[in-house]
Amino acid sequence: MSLLALAAAAAATLGANPVHTVHMDHRGSTYRVDYRAQVETQMRTIGMSAPTRSSSQRCLITANVAVERVIASATGGHELKSMLPEDESFTSSLPGHCRGRDGEAARLVENKTSAINAHLASTAAGDSRAALAAIDSAHHFAAN
Repeated sequence: MSLLALAAAAAATLGANPVHTVHMDHRGSTYRVDYRAQVETQMRTIGMSAPTRSSSQRCLITANVAVERVIASATGGHELKSMLPEDESFTSSLPGHCRGRDGEAARLVENKTSAINAHLASTAAGDSRAALAAIDSAHHFAAN
């Protein structure tokens, strides 16, 4: 399986989960703020496999979860997107080489779905002031 197929599998896994959505009222308008997980997975083999000894190789799988904030007006129009600095990493380690284990990265993301959703919710809870400031900045720039 290629890296593209692996990324598609991870994206499909997350696509099945709901995006964390918050509604904000600000200056007489209602905004929908979506917090979307952007998952990047990677696999690498660590350790060595000498021909005369037992292998110490391990397959290290990492899923990095970044959060994208998308602010949209209830009336439609433009969206204000930004990547937030709060990211989370999940790792898994399996014995042996990573070759032939392409489905393990998607499985790691699937197993961590509840932790990813909790990360989205906690990021949203701590982001309300920054989201309101982004809305104010967008209004300021649009008015000038």
